[in-house]
Amino acid sequence: MTGRDPVDHATHVDLVVVGGGISGLAAAWAAVLGGATVAVLEAGDRFGGRIRTSALSLTDGEVPIDEGADAFLARAPGAVELCRELGLDADLVEPATGRARVWIDGELRPLPEQHVLGVPIDADDLAGTGILSDRSVDAVRREVDRTDPGPTEDVAIGAYLTDHFDRELVDHLVGPLIGGINAGDVDRLSLDAVTPQLAEAAHTGGSLVRTLRDRRAATAATGPVFHGLRGGTGTLIDALVDALRERGAVLVTEAEVRELRSEDDGSTVVVTAARTFSARGVVLAVPADVAASLIEPTCPDAAEDLGRIEYTSVTLVTFVFRRDDVPGPLDGSGFLVPRDAGLFLTAASWGSSKWAHWDDGRHVILRVSAGHSGDRRVEQLDDDDVARRLLADLRTTMGIDAPPVTIRVSPWPRGFAQYHVGHLDRVDRIEQALARDLPQVRVTGAAYRGLGIPACITQGRRAARDLLATPLG
Repeated sequence: MTGRDPVDHATHVDLVVVGGGISGLAAAWAAVLGGATVAVLEAGDRFGGRIRTSALSLTDGEVPIDEGADAFLARAPGAVELCRELGLDADLVEPATGRARVWIDGELRPLPEQHVLGVPIDADDLAGTGILSDRSVDAVRREVDRTDPGPTEDVAIGAYLTDHFDRELVDHLVGPLIGGINAGDVDRLSLDAVTPQLAEAAHTGGSLVRTLRDRRAATAATGPVFHGLRGGTGTLIDALVDALRERGAVLVTEAEVRELRSEDDGSTVVVTAARTFSARGVVLAVPADVAASLIEPTCPDAAEDLGRIEYTSVTLVTFVFRRDDVPGPLDGSGFLVPRDAGLFLTAASWGSSKWAHWDDGRHVILRVSAGHSGDRRVEQLDDDDVARRLLADLRTTMGIDAPPVTIRVSPWPRGFAQYHVGHLDRVDRIEQALARDLPQVRVTGAAYRGLGIPACITQGRRAARDLLATPLG
């Protein structure tokens, strides 16, 4: 770009949000609820980011099936509160079944009923699953006698749990669950950033099992763990976009931001190919590397740390089979696959068992994932090859020999930020550098303080409120 777009030709708003995923839209929503004027600039051709729902054709019509996240934590307030504000209360649904399995030694074995993020808190319950050897179950029994101090700084999840239990528990139980959620390697993932519930217990020292058991007993939760939306999580995006437009927000797709610059009056100018905006605050709800490129001229320290946040790619394939072609009762939510199992598949969700409104009685809907930080083949294979390899793994794990009725491939390139050891310290440094060099700019989203939908909503709202509470100059 040559020259500088004059500010007097700019559209003036209180807040510009760069990025139209759930974090950016939540930031915009918080701003309009506070009476601010807002513009949301999305570089792609749609809003929603990694939330997308599309229809699949079944015998009696089309069913909206999520291509990304199909649920969110019910006990974390962000998503449920937003659904209620948007009038989606009646569309909230909960899974019909919750217990998952894990592929071990050629069998699908149920996860223990008593666990916290894969860490078992009842050795007898664990022993009954057959997931771990007697030696590994005994390690869980012995762990309750530990009295040593907890870690004084952030550590890798895998290293901490291997020390407290053994490697088998990490590889065959915690790794598939936590690593599957984050598409990451538990030997690099941060205990503090990825599993704060475990970290809080770990830092107190002594037995992790005993601490987790005591805390669960003291805070017995009621109600569902997860919620979904009857029309898919994409309905949350649609309702949010409609509500923002009704309140006068400017929402623009295919609007890649080319430049940010600060003005003498403390405002920030945001330049796209077609338009220029001037705002008292800017929320960057974009991938970390994109944010880094925009702020690097003014805040190189934050840009350097942003550039060090790694991403990995995942592909999710939806298969529809005739019910008679799928053996077994499918009486669970799906299954996980350890990294050492030698399969391409990392997880399979039995969608039509998990969500009653997806079940037409004649078909089985499976959502199957591949790709993680140690396996980047999904970035090198075309969609047909990914689907063929996953079908081969479904034959191995579930005994499905018949061809599917429908296949839908949903690639998510660089879809998952990796929270490696020291991640929260890095995020602190980024925020401190921005406060010093670009006080009217915030970064927010899944790259920072939580990947899930509620965490992204909470982060986006906080970013907007903080900015609009900060005076110019």
